[in-house]
Amino acid sequence: MDVQRPTRLDFELTGEDAESDVQFRLLGRAPTQFKRLSQARVGFVEVKKGFDNDGNRVTVNPRYNLDYDRADVVVTYDADDTLIKVTASQDDQIVTISQKLNDENMISPTIGRDGSLSLAWDRRLGEENTVRTTLNPNRSVDVEWRDAAWTANVNFPMDEKDLSGATVHIKRDIKF
Repeated sequence: MDVQRPTRLDFELTGEDAESDVQFRLLGRAPTQFKRLSQARVGFVEVKKGFDNDGNRVTVNPRYNLDYDRADVVVTYDADDTLIKVTASQDDQIVTISQKLNDENMISPTIGRDGSLSLAWDRRLGEENTVRTTLNPNRSVDVEWRDAAWTANVNFPMDEKDLSGATVHIKRDIKF
């Protein structure tokens, strides 16, 4: 592919009705030389509706991936320092309960329908700096360190005592 002449245009459409507390998002693509609008394809659609309930916040977020014909819904309940998030599809259900311990620390255990378990620890290190460490028992330990525009991701697979599969990715966001 010639980077000077891209062949595909990816697009994102977002909208919001603040009065009704509704947001929507569409992701799609079209060939750069399209002649008819029918050549454009939507690949993902989601709507998010929020409700206030006695000072707490409830959101319902149905999502549909047209490319893979998969749908799920994300429901959250936010009460002060606790956030409960349920993600449910026809095939899987996941529950995460996040508890803010103080201004710098939050823990989030996640339980899957299949019995999988993970534990995440988020630590704020300043204005734009965070570290998220996630333990996936018998699978891996993942660390994401965000330092302003820099992000480092480290994955340590848990394969007995062998750390040879560890991977490190570093990137920097550049805004034009």
